[in-house]
Amino acid sequence: MAKSLKVNYIFNMLNTVTGLLFPLITFPYASRIMLADGIGQVNFFQSIIQYITLLTCLGIPMYAIRKIASVRDDVAKRNKVAIEILLLHATLSLIGYVIVALLAAFVSDIQVNIPLFLILSLTIFFTAIGCEWFYQGIEDFKYITIRGLIVKIIAVILLFVFVRTKEDILWYAGYLVFGILGGNIFNFIRLRKYISWKDLPFKELHPLVHLKPALHIFVLNLVISLYVNLNSIMLGFMADNTSVGLFTAATKLSHVLLSLVSALGTVMLPRLSNLISTGQKEKFNELAQKSITVVMALTLPLTAGLIMMAKYLIPLFCGNSYEPAILTLQIISPIIIMIGISNVLGIQILYPQGQENKVILCTALGALVNLVLNIWLIPRYAQNGAAISTLLAETMVTVSMIFIGKKYIPIRWKSKSFVHYFVATCWMTLALHFASDLFGSDIANFIFAVIIGMLVYGMWLLIVQEQFLFNILKKVLK
Repeated sequence: MAKSLKVNYIFNMLNTVTGLLFPLITFPYASRIMLADGIGQVNFFQSIIQYITLLTCLGIPMYAIRKIASVRDDVAKRNKVAIEILLLHATLSLIGYVIVALLAAFVSDIQVNIPLFLILSLTIFFTAIGCEWFYQGIEDFKYITIRGLIVKIIAVILLFVFVRTKEDILWYAGYLVFGILGGNIFNFIRLRKYISWKDLPFKELHPLVHLKPALHIFVLNLVISLYVNLNSIMLGFMADNTSVGLFTAATKLSHVLLSLVSALGTVMLPRLSNLISTGQKEKFNELAQKSITVVMALTLPLTAGLIMMAKYLIPLFCGNSYEPAILTLQIISPIIIMIGISNVLGIQILYPQGQENKVILCTALGALVNLVLNIWLIPRYAQNGAAISTLLAETMVTVSMIFIGKKYIPIRWKSKSFVHYFVATCWMTLALHFASDLFGSDIANFIFAVIIGMLVYGMWLLIVQEQFLFNILKKVLK
């Protein structure tokens, strides 16, 4: 039986909060040690490896979540599907390492630091054995949370022990791989709890049957990556490593907050997929509306707060040498709203209904906008040009998804709650403007502004008796 959606969300939110806290501890340290050019070189190589990983994944993780969720009550079928997907992923990973070898042998920009490139390429192996999709599909978020916390603690210890100077860049790369994917080793070992290898009908395994449906998701992931990873790659070739480092600093902070919103999607995807497969359309529509309401309640104040607090956040978490990234962060901050909405529409609503082609089309439009604008803006404005391109691309994705997928999206856009969140955000922004620079310390200014912002936002919602917030408070009090 599926676990409680509330319990799953609590565990996944804990996982997300720890995921927020650890970068806030580690990135300020790493950015000061590696400086912008060191961070830029690592991110440049990482972006290339992520493209190879994307190829070897072939859309498997997202496809597998939906597939496992749809058959989770049939243990024999579930286990057969899991092993088939693992075998397919392992085969594709071998192809990935052939590509790694060819790039290391023939691309001069990679030959500058082949050991760094090879360490980062371990991402391919850890991703292949990770089967995180299996635990998400069966909604075992408790295990994911506990395992993630343990691995993060170990990774942080390794960072502070082994990364002391800029020359420790290989140790920093090892920390990144282990901190993000090290827990995948435990995922693979723990499969024995669910799957008995000796009982599997190996003659009946058909890994290639999953190739075609996974390809649809691969196309989606590919076009998404065009304006996620391509920005860093194009900055590396068209500008320099310092620009990549500044852009990385800005995107790192914006994505830390964005992960708060994406935590909801991680929980909702398997549940919504299961509701569609079992024909519970009304329940599906109800959950979809709740999901977009939560996203709007979070993304509006987070975006405004990030824009207002950028002048404190960049020096605090990256160092004074990253000051040019303040404007970059302010430009790119609204992607929190755009990605938050498009994740609900695309991943939580259209994808479970089998409308991934519409998601691919909308994402492709965004990728095209990003590519064209990057070519025009990066030579002129470097990291700020990449930020403008990214924002406009994400806006294109969200707007086109609303219109192209209109028939399948059961969202009531004319909601009083949305108006309340917007007005509350305006009051919060005004309060943050007057609450700025009251103290001599950036830390004191930041903490004071955050407290004031949260109080003003929450108080306005209480004054207008925002119903959705009231319902949540009632359940919390119970």
